[in-house]
Amino acid sequence: MSSKSQSLEGRMNIVALTWPIFIETLLRSALGVTDVFMLSGYSDLAVSAVGVVSQIVFFLIVISIMVSSGTGILIAQYNGAQQTEQSGQVGLASMILGLTVGIMLSFLMFVGAESIVDVFGLEPDVAKMGVDYFVISGVFTFNLTFSVILTTILRSHGYSRSPMVINLIAGILNIIGNYIALYQPFGLPVYGITGVAIATVFSQIVTTILLIFVLRSTDIQFPFKAWRTIPASIYRQILKIGVMNGGEILSYNLSQIALVYIVVQLGTASLAAYTYAQNITRVTFTFALALGQATQIQTSYFVGKQWLYEIFARVHKYYFVGVVTSITAIGIVILVREPIIRLFTQDPHIASLLATLLIASLLIESGRVGNLIFISALKGAGDVNYTVKMGILIMWGVSVTLGYLLGLHWGVGVLGVWLAIAADEWVRSSIMFIRWRSMHWKRYSLVSSH
Repeated sequence: MSSKSQSLEGRMNIVALTWPIFIETLLRSALGVTDVFMLSGYSDLAVSAVGVVSQIVFFLIVISIMVSSGTGILIAQYNGAQQTEQSGQVGLASMILGLTVGIMLSFLMFVGAESIVDVFGLEPDVAKMGVDYFVISGVFTFNLTFSVILTTILRSHGYSRSPMVINLIAGILNIIGNYIALYQPFGLPVYGITGVAIATVFSQIVTTILLIFVLRSTDIQFPFKAWRTIPASIYRQILKIGVMNGGEILSYNLSQIALVYIVVQLGTASLAAYTYAQNITRVTFTFALALGQATQIQTSYFVGKQWLYEIFARVHKYYFVGVVTSITAIGIVILVREPIIRLFTQDPHIASLLATLLIASLLIESGRVGNLIFISALKGAGDVNYTVKMGILIMWGVSVTLGYLLGLHWGVGVLGVWLAIAADEWVRSSIMFIRWRSMHWKRYSLVSSH
């Protein structure tokens, strides 16, 4: 075996893949909170404006994921099959797709920023801030899309540490930029929301430059001179997987919006408790989320290698590790829930509802792990169609339907909505576990082994 293959195999170790993704996910959450905290010290209107624009940015990121998710699975499978030429073609094709889509979106955002923000019916001051922020951040959508693609390519080749370090650097630059824009250091003027947008875009540009630099220093090869001869089938494969994944993410977020709408009908206290519970519990499944992403990369690689029974056994172990860590994390939150709740609210009614939701989160988080691990493994094996269709069916058939019945129709309240989410996680998790155990996914490998 060549040293290049050995180093790739070493990088495909589950620990080597997981811990940088875990730290990066935690950093992103922490930096997101810091961003909002800094803006809140400047203006509540600015927080509202950026909050609305963030919803639009999310849809732009989903489009980036449509290209990158197919890229990641295909590259890792081709690498496993030692078909480095095809792996390089996938990488280059995804860059071309990402840039093409990104430039089109950038133009759309530049031309239509005001019209898009107007849809939300904001107060004039908030709308103006939103447009100022959106024009600057929207024009550079192509950069955001491209950096998502580059990160995916690096991770799929087992280089998960570099994106972590680069995102840390970018996050620090963003905070420094926000501070300069909002808090007048060295007697500088306040640049406000425009300055915050410039800081965000600057940090994203630095991210892309560093990712390119790292990519050039690796052993990853791209057929730049032969870009015109990349087979159309490569583009079709990337988009086929990506569109399905993107559709599932959109469906999930729409189902979450439907659940929030149900909770809104239950009153302000219920909505506050629901929102706080979501934010508090987010950190408890961060490790399982990172482990799931790492599982997908490793599964793709092993399927390419035709090491099917080895990955079959390993995924069960990863599930067990994920369950233990998630239950431990949520168990700690439940034990110290009183001081945590006091950080968020002094209202006794909200505090009581929140305490109930945190205890019930044990049901959600123990079920969620199965989805994060088994769905990732199935997608990594190429069994994307089944997981996406079943996922969408259960999200709406169980989560939203049961959320309405328990929350509103049968009068259980916000706890009923929370239990509906738990039911959704457990039903999906059980179905995906059975699918993995059946080994039906063996026939869906996306690459033909030599």
